[in-house]
Amino acid sequence: MIDYTKIRNICEKNSSISASFIDDFFVYFIAAQEGLQKKVFRQLDSFQNIIRKMPDGWLGMVASQLIIHQAFKKNGLAGKYIRHVKLQQRTQEEQEYLEFQIKHPWRYSFCTLKKQLNGDFFEMNDVVTGDTFLLYSPGITRTKNDLGTIPGMWLFLIGFNGACWQTFGSLSYFKGFQPFDIFFFAKQLRPEIVFHNEISEVIESGPVPFTMLFSGAELPVSFHKKDMVVFHRSDYHVDDFLPENFAEDFRIEKKHPITMLTSKRWGSYPHFAKCFHHHKKSHLILTAMTERGYTALLASLKRQQNTFPTEPDIRATPGMLFTAQNILGTSIDMSPYEKHFSKPVSPEEKQILDKINTFARLLIDRLNNREAYEIAELAEAAGIDMENAERITESIVKKLGDNSWKG
Repeated sequence: MIDYTKIRNICEKNSSISASFIDDFFVYFIAAQEGLQKKVFRQLDSFQNIIRKMPDGWLGMVASQLIIHQAFKKNGLAGKYIRHVKLQQRTQEEQEYLEFQIKHPWRYSFCTLKKQLNGDFFEMNDVVTGDTFLLYSPGITRTKNDLGTIPGMWLFLIGFNGACWQTFGSLSYFKGFQPFDIFFFAKQLRPEIVFHNEISEVIESGPVPFTMLFSGAELPVSFHKKDMVVFHRSDYHVDDFLPENFAEDFRIEKKHPITMLTSKRWGSYPHFAKCFHHHKKSHLILTAMTERGYTALLASLKRQQNTFPTEPDIRATPGMLFTAQNILGTSIDMSPYEKHFSKPVSPEEKQILDKINTFARLLIDRLNNREAYEIAELAEAAGIDMENAERITESIVKKLGDNSWKG
């Protein structure tokens, strides 16, 4: 049985040493020795569009966290100074603390809370490595109480004290991000990564962009009834793909050299299950906005002996797409061939733009407030037909990362 009182005493002693040694001395010492303050703030300057919107005091906490991560990460800078004269002048307890931390590297962890065990002790699951670990963090308790709910995911810088893990610096929470979102974001930073086990190295070698994800902390998960709205996409090189063979299950449109196949059953809101085939490049893209839609898409393809992996190459919530585009200052096109099939607005359609804008405002208001809604009811309230309503809904969901649609 775990002796939480004993471990809590270890944690409190560790926190006391950390406050006097790291907070009051070592973070300034290592920053001066390695010029880390300038280096870190130079990296942070690239994200001023995010930083200016963050709470007061957040930047200083993140900067200190990034500096100390450079010291105590695996093969970090702290080991260079173990015999430095200024460190030899510190107490024996502090020197032993430093040696222990160097032997037990700190790391960033995206994790979910599996269970609150006892007071400020939590069983956490690292969504990148799959590891489960014991964490002591009064900050989680405070954040949980302030929010009145348990966020779906967290980002911490954690260090080991010999009995459990503890956090250092800012605690970032995310109400709507999912574990697969972290792979998506890592891949935007380093497109060549393929496997989930490559994420840790991307984070540890360049954590600054990941700390900016806190700007999306409050974005909720989007649902339509029981379906979570999630971008699904896979890319394949297919030499012998014949779109005509799929006419039974798909509506087929061609804009040479691209063919769009829209699922007859799963092609409308909220699933938007579609394929795009570029004949000259032998490039096939599978897309859907729900897991059920993507699964149905695969099943339709399988009926014609085209078998693809069950898991998509990438998945991303609309909240992550929105946040990633803001952080990186770029547009991320999840369906690059779809623009070739956009239809020009006719003079008749222009006459109902006011009604369309009314529908869009009603929908966006409900999405932002996580309120239940029916497209048919919103369409009736705005005075537009269902075909337009579904088309507008698809456009809004797919442009969640574009500020231009916000009302």
